[in-house]
Amino acid sequence: MPSRDEIDETQILAALLGVAEMAGDLTDPDELLAAIVRITPGLVRVDRCAVLGYDKWTREFHTLASFGPGGKPTPFEGLRIQVADIPRLAHRLVSLNLPALLKESTKEGILPPFLQKRLGVNAGLVVPLACRGRFLGALWLDDTRAPHLFTSTEINVVQGIATELAAALNMAELVGKLDLERQRFEALVGALTDGLVIVDREFRMVHVDAGAEALLGWQSSEIRGRRFYEVFEITEAEASVAWTKDRGGPAPTAKALSLRARNGVQVLCAVQPILVRDSTGDVLQILYALRKAPGAKSYAEGLMESLVEVPTTRPAPPE
Repeated sequence: MPSRDEIDETQILAALLGVAEMAGDLTDPDELLAAIVRITPGLVRVDRCAVLGYDKWTREFHTLASFGPGGKPTPFEGLRIQVADIPRLAHRLVSLNLPALLKESTKEGILPPFLQKRLGVNAGLVVPLACRGRFLGALWLDDTRAPHLFTSTEINVVQGIATELAAALNMAELVGKLDLERQRFEALVGALTDGLVIVDREFRMVHVDAGAEALLGWQSSEIRGRRFYEVFEITEAEASVAWTKDRGGPAPTAKALSLRARNGVQVLCAVQPILVRDSTGDVLQILYALRKAPGAKSYAEGLMESLVEVPTTRPAPPE
């Protein structure tokens, strides 16, 4: 029969695998944080847990999520800690990326009196959250009932959970930044153009934005992979863009082109090619910024006019 330690290790391994799976499945960071602060204390025999985020610009820790006995609000809620208030602890976490044990004999030198009073800390464990060289915050665990001496196994468990949590938080932050950049790009395109068409360096269609779809009627799913000049029935020379690897060279000039809309109607547009380059200067994609010519009608406008012009059939009067 396996010993109690062996059973505990098996249970811990199962829990870590569960946390890793959960971190991969939960797409909402708030749900993941709430699950982590509830699950982790039971794995290391304490009753309180908090996840602290870190702002490198203000050099401040702030609570992202916390959980305590009975699920009641904890003193961590709304907590903000300046690095200057915890220099020793911050140095160990932020600079060295090492866990810190808060013990009765050492906590006075690590935590300021106001923090000890607010949190009522007896002893605790604080583990850094770091991913790909970026420090994201800390995972804090302690027990409100009595000082808890963390074993090496428990510290390893918390570090394993912190690793998974940091990776998930890092990914969520990158996704958020990518969404913001996309929204900025869409806002800029909408302000400066009537539509945008993106092709690769072989002129194969990659994307048609909402403005270009309204202008010409084509959807990305219909024409993705087809040649730009084939879709819009222009010559290859008209679609071509002269470029060199010199980023400082003149930008390609706009062309007045008559582009075939989805309904076969030609829409006169000013087409401005914009080159997307890699770090060596090679062209990766071409953005065609479209401006409808004065007096020209877009696909959407033509469609609305055709709907207005449809004659209505009235029932014949009774004899």
